[in-house]
Parts: sequence; structure tokens; C-alpha cells
Amino acid sequence: MPPVYDPSNPSSPEERRRSFRLLFLCLMATGIGNSMLFAILPPLARDLGVAEAYVGAIYTISALLFLIMSPVWGALSDRYGRRPLIMFGLYSFALSTLIFAVAALAGQLGWAPPMIAIIGMAAARALFGGLGSATNPAAQAYVADRTAPAERTEALAGLTAAFGLGGVVGPALAAAFVERIGIAPFMVAVAVLVAIAAFFVRLLLPENTPPRRQTRPINPIAQLAFAFDKRVFPFFLYGCGLWLAQAISLQVIGFYVMDRLSLGPAAGLQLAGVALTAGAGALIFAQLVVIPALKASPRALMTTGGILTVIASFQMVFAASYGAIVFGYMLGSFAFGLSRSGFVGGASISVTPEEQGRAAGITTATAGLGFLIAPVSGLWIYQVYGPETPYLLNVALAAAFAVLAAFHPQIRSVTKIAKPAPEPRDPI
Repeated sequence: MPPVYDPSNPSSPEERRRSFRLLFLCLMATGIGNSMLFAILPPLARDLGVAEAYVGAIYTISALLFLIMSPVWGALSDRYGRRPLIMFGLYSFALSTLIFAVAALAGQLGWAPPMIAIIGMAAARALFGGLGSATNPAAQAYVADRTAPAERTEALAGLTAAFGLGGVVGPALAAAFVERIGIAPFMVAVAVLVAIAAFFVRLLLPENTPPRRQTRPINPIAQLAFAFDKRVFPFFLYGCGLWLAQAISLQVIGFYVMDRLSLGPAAGLQLAGVALTAGAGALIFAQLVVIPALKASPRALMTTGGILTVIASFQMVFAASYGAIVFGYMLGSFAFGLSRSGFVGGASISVTPEEQGRAAGITTATAGLGFLIAPVSGLWIYQVYGPETPYLLNVALAAAFAVLAAFHPQIRSVTKIAKPAPEPRDPI
């Protein structure tokens, strides 16, 4: 059997705290590596003279592989344990970042034509999508294994906040250091940071319960089909809409700042980095401060997040200044923090302990689907119909998933309120 939460024989609170802190730092490192691309890519694309749609292609293949492989890695973590999959994903992420750095440097220095450089970057992101996607579902399942349902939404919110905190640090570091040392050295430094995180997982992360071993091969189609289980499907559907809106916002913000304010690539990098950092800070505030204070159910978080996303998207449509853009982006990120924690926690509570890896893989896959569709629905309509149109699309998406959260019977049935679990009498 995989490691599950057992009230009569739990891990000690101190052991759980140490483990969760280590996972927090690991996901923060990958968040830094991932979020820096949203600040770096738009100015890099303008510098190389390639269209916005080609930037979208970098995300598309990565997102497709992320969508397909996240449920597989989640199921494999049920079989082989969480720690091996977490390490594998971190090392793969580090390697993909190194390859991306080489491709970017080749394009900037003229060693390769711009389109060859773009293809190299797309290949690097494909490596992340296919292999680096192992970390998140395994880490989420690790936390779910060691928390009771009543505390799980809050615990998973704290874990996913790590990726958001990396989102604060990544654009800020990119804005501070890219002009000084260049894109490639900066990305190499991030790759080293993630590799170090993987080493510490191997050294320090406990996994005391033997994993479940089976000989039956894992079929990616069968794992994706778990998304249509009636317990999971409404959370999966909500997550797809949520991540599509978030992916659109992330992919267009750099271009939006440059075009709305008539800025060049250098100034655009600086101001987009500030906006991304402010948005990530709002997301962290939602997950680490607001959610623990509210003790709200998954449904309440999902509904509130959807309503706030509608307001934030309208704010972006009518933003006439840089300050208004930053405020709209911060509000949208705050809403995303509430919504994401709600649907991830709700899906986890809805399934059995033996299915935590599969559920984590499915909820993680929603990000891949969002980034798969966003280049067409976001960057393409941005290029063809104008900067405001992606945010109008987000208004419609957010309104739809807010209604889903408010009225779907399965989401309404998950009413667990997050509260601290009782301290064990004889921890081991």
C-alpha cells in the first residue's frame, strides 16, 4: 500500500513540518525557474524578431506533454513512492533549463537563426513538460498522504503557495540580473539551484512506508480517463477553465505592458517583471494568509475566486495606466490563489487514500491543458484582434467556472472545513 494518513499511527508533527518545508523550498525553486520565462520570453522574442505566436509554440508542446504525463507520474508515485518521482522531476527540470539557456544564447549571439533558437527552446520546454512534470503531483500526493481531510485544503494551499513564491522571486531576479549577467548565465544559476534542491530531497525527505508495487503497465490514456470519474470531474473541469484563464494572463502580460505603454523590450522586461512579482505576492498572500484565516470550504474558495477573476479581467480591459495594470494583475493572481487551493483540495478530499497520486496527477494536468490552449486562445487573438480581447475571454471563462463551483452537486458536497488535526499521542 502507498503511504496514507493513519490517525492511529501518524508521522510526528515535527517530521511533517520538516518534510513540508523541504518540499516548499523545492517547489519554490521550480517556481523561480518557470516564472522567469514569462518575464524573459516576450522581450527575448522581440529581440530575436519573432512573432508572438512563436512564443506560444514554446509553451504548446510543453503543455501537451505536461497534460499527458502529469497523471502518469501521479499514478507512478502511488506505485513506487513519492520521493523518487519528486527527485526525477527536479533533475529533469534542471536539465531542461540548461538546454533552454543554450538555445537562447545561440539565438542572441547569432550562432543559430532565430527560428532554430525557438525550436531549441521549445525542445527544452518539452523536456520539462514530459519529465519535469513528475515533481508537482508526487509532492501534492506526499502532503495528502500525511494530512487528514479536514486539514488537507490548507496544507495543499501552503504547498502550492511555494510555486507562487517562486513566482515572486523569479521575475524579480530576472529583472535584476538579466541585464547585468545575461539570460543564459541567469538560467544556468537557476538550473543549479533546482539540482541542489533535488539532492536535498534525496538526503533529507523521509518516506517510511513501502510503496505499492504492481506489474501492470500504466496507460496514459487510462490515467487521463480518471479525470472523468464523477468524484473528480467537476474539479478537473473547473481547474481547466481556471488554468486557461491564468495561462492567458501570464502569456500576454509582458506584451500587454509593452504595447499598452508603448515600451521597448528592455523597459518592458523591467515593468513586466514588477507586475509578475506583485501578482505572485498577491497569490502568496491568498494561500498563506487568507485561506488559513478563513478556514473556508473548497466550494467557497472556488466560487469567490471565480467572481474575483471576473472583476480582475474587467480591470485589465479598461486599465489606462501602469498602476491600473498592476492592480488588475494582482487581483487576478489573488483570485487564482483562492481558486487553485479550492479545486486541488476538493479533488483530494473526494478520493480514497490509495488514489491520492492519481488525483494529484489529474489536478496538476489541468495546468498543462490551460497552457496548451492559451497560445491559440490568448496570444493568437491578442495578435489578431488586439490587446484587450484575451481579458474579455477571461471574463467569460471566470463567470462560467464560478457558476460551476456554486451549483455543481459534487462540489457542493465537499464541505470539509480546514482546521488543525489533533496532535497524536504516540508519534513515530
